[in-house]
This record gives sequence, structure tokens and C-alpha cells, in this order.
Amino acid sequence: MVFLAAVGVQEGLALLFSGGDLAGWTPPVWLEVVGALGMPLALIGGPLLAWRVHGRHLQWRDLVAAVVGALLGSAVFGVVMLVLVPLTRLVQGPAMDEQGPWLAGAVAALAVVAFLAKPVAAAVRDLTGAKEHARRHGLRLAIVAVGLVAIIASVFVGGETAELGAFLLLPAVPAVGAVGAMDWWRDNHPSTTAE
Repeated sequence: MVFLAAVGVQEGLALLFSGGDLAGWTPPVWLEVVGALGMPLALIGGPLLAWRVHGRHLQWRDLVAAVVGALLGSAVFGVVMLVLVPLTRLVQGPAMDEQGPWLAGAVAALAVVAFLAKPVAAAVRDLTGAKEHARRHGLRLAIVAVGLVAIIASVFVGGETAELGAFLLLPAVPAVGAVGAMDWWRDNHPSTTAE
């Protein structure tokens, strides 16, 4: 969602400064920098924000674990896509030649749904039952809803905008690595982290 917000700010400013005519307008460098900052903010800022929303104290070691986890997550994502994209060429179809590796996108989308299934189910279960962490779970469901609406809307807009879902995966997978590394560090070094 951090990346989606950065893209929204960049696109909104582009529309504002171009007068709504993006076709013949060249964006200034500072506006390109706004978009470029979205990725590192999402990679590290998103997990750190989630860490704090869950009531965990942030220490330097958590930040180091987040950076290492994000780098490992990026590497794993890159390797998986390097393997998956050539495999999608084995599936023949008229859209494959013109539209690119949609099968790789579909596999990635299914992986995201599988990854989000457990936390979304836990959020719904908590909000309909005990309401132990209502604010946290409500925020989680709102973020998932906003992301889904943005992705569905981007498909209807078409063009390059339809690739928004794929671009949201770029920071999401490494962010999972960051959170996984932070959790691993906390579980395996309990004396060095304070709650």
C-alpha cells in the first residue's frame, strides 16, 4: 500500500502539472524521483509500519533483519520469475505472443491470494467474534480492499495502468522477506528484542 500511495501521488502530480494531457508532456526529474522512492519506502517502510501496528518495538537489529530479509526476498522473487517466465512460453495461445507472460502473472496472483488467505480469515474471524485486535484487523481488511479495488480498476482503465497488480508484487514479495526475517530474528534472539 505504501507503493500504491507513492504511485498515486506521482500520477496525481503528473496530471495536475500536465493539465491532464500526459501524452505530450515530459515529467520533471523531481517527479520521477517521487516514483522511484516508492519502491524502497514500500520495501522497508511497509514492513516497519506493520511491525509497529502490531505493537512491536523497533530496534536497530530489527531494521538490519528487515533489510537482509528484503534483499533475500528480492533474490528469491527474481529467481522464481526467471524460472517461471520461460516456462509460461510452453503454454501456447494467441494472447501469449502479443500480451506477454500472463501465466506468470496468474501464478504470482495465486501466490498472493494464498499468502493473504490466512491473515484475512483471521481478521474476519476476529472482527465477527472476540474483537481482540479490532483496529489492527480492520486496517488489514481495509488495505486488502483498497489494493483489490485499485487492481480491478486498473484492469478496466487498460493500457499500462493494467499492469498495476504486477508492479505491486515487486515490493510485496521482498517485504514478505523483510517481515519473515524480522520475525525469525525476534524468535531466535529473544533477549535482544524488547516488547
